[in-house]
Amino acid sequence: SGINAEYGDTPKLDYTQIMNGGAREDILKAMRDFSFFYIVNIPNFDPHGEKDVMKNFFSLPQQLKDKYASVKNNPTNSNVLRGYGFTKNQEGQPIEEVYNIGQYERRNIELSDVSCRAEYISREPNVWPADNDFPESQKFQRVLSNGFQLRMKLARKLVDEIALGLEYLEFVEKFKEAEFSSFYLKKYTEREEKDNACIYTADSGYSMKTEDGRDLSVPSHIDTTITLLAIYSNGGLQALYKDSWYDVPVVTGSLLVMSGGLIEELSDQKIPSLRHRVIDIKSDRYSTPFFFNPSFHANISKSISGKETETGKKSETFGPWQVTQLHRDEPLLLHSRSLI
Repeated sequence: SGINAEYGDTPKLDYTQIMNGGAREDILKAMRDFSFFYIVNIPNFDPHGEKDVMKNFFSLPQQLKDKYASVKNNPTNSNVLRGYGFTKNQEGQPIEEVYNIGQYERRNIELSDVSCRAEYISREPNVWPADNDFPESQKFQRVLSNGFQLRMKLARKLVDEIALGLEYLEFVEKFKEAEFSSFYLKKYTEREEKDNACIYTADSGYSMKTEDGRDLSVPSHIDTTITLLAIYSNGGLQALYKDSWYDVPVVTGSLLVMSGGLIEELSDQKIPSLRHRVIDIKSDRYSTPFFFNPSFHANISKSISGKETETGKKSETFGPWQVTQLHRDEPLLLHSRSLI
């Protein structure tokens, strides 16, 4: 089903206006009305370059990609969370691939400096190809480093603006370190229905079918915190609005902003989360979700009004709760005890 008149024209907010503080009310209104909006006219955003280096990387021989794989997929490596991951179909071909980039280029702490192994892993340095590993390996790092920095700066500004708009100033403090924040390059390969069975564990609660029987490449879900998503020119993304699913239009050169369940809880539902999914478009699809996460030790137990959050009943701080989420949601990179 397409966007109908009731779904309306989801706001497209100008990057410069956001960065100079002139879009605060528009941000809050867009989130209240639609749970997402587009950011347009973003200087130095290079969607064509990002998609090109992604396509180039994912088309490399498997043996070369495995060089950058997380330890789950390549036991000779030490990287747990950053780098390359994948899921194979029953014939042994990758049907979904990921490359995870974070904010650290070197590890600035020892295991003895932090509370647990998961916090140590949250500060894991990036895994980058060496200069001569493949043609354009330097361009891969340059373009995607730029993509990460651009999103990080924008996400911090969005958190600042939401905090000021809601008069919830400790919200900013919760994102000070933002260790687990991640920029994911994703390739979804066209797949058979039977291939979907091996992506998520049976107890994850995810279904890979729509109510009318179509295959999904990403199941219906709500993100956890602040997401900036580039879908390039791909269709397939759908959002739930007033209990119906709608196609999310492609806005060329934009980043799509959506909020997750934890932000909804912390804001006393003033920033509602967006339930979304991706229909299998039956051809290769590329996208890059960027997740801006609170700090490992951020207190998530109380909302803006001091009410106990549902999440806070499970964990007072963000890190331990995020570990559980990652084990469930990142099977391409992690096994069920990778971060423990």
